[in-house]
Amino acid sequence: MTCRLFGSQVLLRGRSWGFAFVTCTTFSTAFAQSPSFTHTTPGALAPGKMEEVTFHGANLVGATNLWTGVQAKVLTAVATNAGAARFQVSLPAAAPVGIHAVRVASVGGLSAPFLLMVDDLPSVADAGPNTSLANAQRLAWPVAVDGLTVSLGYKFYRLTVKKGDRLAFEVFAQRLGSKLDPVLRLLDPRGRELAFCDDESGLNGDCRFAYNFVAAGDYFLEVRDINYVGGPEYRFRLRIGDFPLVSLPFPAAVQAGKSATFDFVGPQVDKLKPIATTAPAGATHLPLTVKTPGGKNTAFVAARVTALPELSETELNQTAETATPFNPPAGLNGRFLKPQERDFWRFDAKKNQRVLFTAQTRSLGSASEVILQLRDAKGAAIANSSPNDAGEGAVTNTIPADGTYFLVVDELIRRGGPQHAYRVEVELVSPGFTLATEVDKVEAAPGGSFTLKVNVTRRDFTGPITLTVAGLDGVSLLEEVIKEKAVNSTLKVTLPDTAVPGSIIPFRLIGKAKVGEREVEITARTTPALKKLFPNLAVLPCELDGLLALGVKAKK
Repeated sequence: MTCRLFGSQVLLRGRSWGFAFVTCTTFSTAFAQSPSFTHTTPGALAPGKMEEVTFHGANLVGATNLWTGVQAKVLTAVATNAGAARFQVSLPAAAPVGIHAVRVASVGGLSAPFLLMVDDLPSVADAGPNTSLANAQRLAWPVAVDGLTVSLGYKFYRLTVKKGDRLAFEVFAQRLGSKLDPVLRLLDPRGRELAFCDDESGLNGDCRFAYNFVAAGDYFLEVRDINYVGGPEYRFRLRIGDFPLVSLPFPAAVQAGKSATFDFVGPQVDKLKPIATTAPAGATHLPLTVKTPGGKNTAFVAARVTALPELSETELNQTAETATPFNPPAGLNGRFLKPQERDFWRFDAKKNQRVLFTAQTRSLGSASEVILQLRDAKGAAIANSSPNDAGEGAVTNTIPADGTYFLVVDELIRRGGPQHAYRVEVELVSPGFTLATEVDKVEAAPGGSFTLKVNVTRRDFTGPITLTVAGLDGVSLLEEVIKEKAVNSTLKVTLPDTAVPGSIIPFRLIGKAKVGEREVEITARTTPALKKLFPNLAVLPCELDGLLALGVKAKK
């Protein structure tokens, strides 16, 4: 069997998605099922290094194609058995640290996306059986430990520090899709608790803290599940090092193609310097490299990239007279530096305009919960969000008369401090539509077909919608027009005979229509599929929403 290495770039609406893969030219009918995997060894990819990564799962015989959301190069692929496949993977030194998606494919099909970290901390495996202080696993920091919890038990780690050392400790579990609800404790040499964390605000149930050691010696870390559950589905990555604890940048978002200067929000950000940079056109998020002055290890933080003008509050905007002005549509970025703060934003609107305000806090990593209130020029409230909303807070209203209006943003229980920030997305609601599909991947053989069911949500628009696929070249489409008033449709896509079995091709499903005098182009969301894939993940990765993948199978 001979193999060839392929590399490609797919340009999707201005954004370049890089991937590399190996495809083999002869196949076996034994590769009949789609691959899947549960974890990798090591648990992260390292920037600027070539390393061997083993993917553990099922149906991995013949897995020769790897796609990542970063510019990874796959140099070789060696399928070992149905339960594991090894890849030689190289990342550029500039690869952003953080959580990224990865897929594995074979001629039998394509895996679901898996969340994998890129980390500049060296990885070590949990050694076991480190379930007591007496047999705690010794660690040399900085380090990241890949492990899993045990039922009705604990995991212990020992580390040596000097007087004056400052260390940050962070557990990634639910943010990686794990079932683990972690608890983290720092213990002194006698086993007495020095620091404890269960759920840190904005971390999706994960935990972290920093500690300044006043005495040299050996100390212990304890990791467990809140309900003392363990096993293969309860994995974690424990990071230990001198890195800042950052929750999100401020502003939390930047307009595509525009520059911004970012400060940082989090429990320990006072020593961090602002970062000025430009957001690439077509990106969905902007990774930012955040280190303490003189520090060697990086925190995980990224700004969102939007199509909207992004504004930051002016300080002292706590009254209607000092309100920060804006013009809808826009993204409004604010923070509560002190308890009891209340932010005012001012805008002008026309009668019968419908304005929608949507708050973002938890999904950004903020500790805040906000309440929104729309007021008229006299200060009378005309609409309020509810703390019982399923989302993070929203308010909408049809403007009753031409004039000036105010959006007032409150922290739910009037908290304030370095961890409290928010973003409000302001939209002028007009006739239109949104699209969604309940799958994140499709499979077909060369010359074969796949179907995509598309659900349509209409807003005062009943016209036809034409579907297309961005990123799939040479395909033919059938039933690509969603009929007038229809709320769903099924698109059939046929691959060319030249499609290469074992390859992965990312693409997006686009709907185009003329709404009034406007030409509208909408990307179908994949939120329903992502919620099924990551049921323990309260905040879904924004870069995955709307991104589908085609796995080309071998002909039977």
